[in-house]
Amino acid sequence: MKRFIFIIFSFSFLVSVSLFAATLVSINSLSFSPDGNLLASGSDDKTTKLWDVKSGSLVRTLSGHTSYVYSVAFSPDGNLLASGSEDKTTKLWDVKSGSLVRTLSGHTSYVYSVAFSPDGNLLASGSGDKTTKLWDVKSGSLIRTLTGHTDPVYSVAFSPDGNLLASGSSDGTLLFGDVEVAKKGQSVNPGSGKLASTWGKIKS
Repeated sequence: MKRFIFIIFSFSFLVSVSLFAATLVSINSLSFSPDGNLLASGSDDKTTKLWDVKSGSLVRTLSGHTSYVYSVAFSPDGNLLASGSEDKTTKLWDVKSGSLVRTLSGHTSYVYSVAFSPDGNLLASGSGDKTTKLWDVKSGSLIRTLTGHTDPVYSVAFSPDGNLLASGSSDGTLLFGDVEVAKKGQSVNPGSGKLASTWGKIKS
């Protein structure tokens, strides 16, 4: 098993300020907690690890996925951590206790990207099944499955105000649209920029 090291740099001095070392096959995703005190890493060893940024020490290991962890993201309040995996699930973890809150199942292929809405009420997940799913964080229920891509969805992101959701795919397009429209399941015309059964589309 290879030994990988990842380093945190200070932009003020452009020098290494913290050095983290762990016996991992590959680190696929990193996310800072909102207060900057913790760093989450998702890796090919099927775990998500929480690190103390100041000391570089391992706080805890979150185990539960049965395959590679491709994406990790903290909730805006820092209380939850989401992890997306090759096992086709997204898991929500309690950051303070390290306990599993719930597992979100529904994708039929790998989960490559996860993102919380700015208010923390919604979670988006992008998958190899070519869809983006919108979830209710509190209940764990699936709100909507968003289609339109013709290849895997590798990245999802909410706008800062939470009104828009965008997805990027290996099909060379970005899809974007209105989150409230998606939540209500309304139908709209193609290319209107509203998110429903058809999204607004940008070609790269």
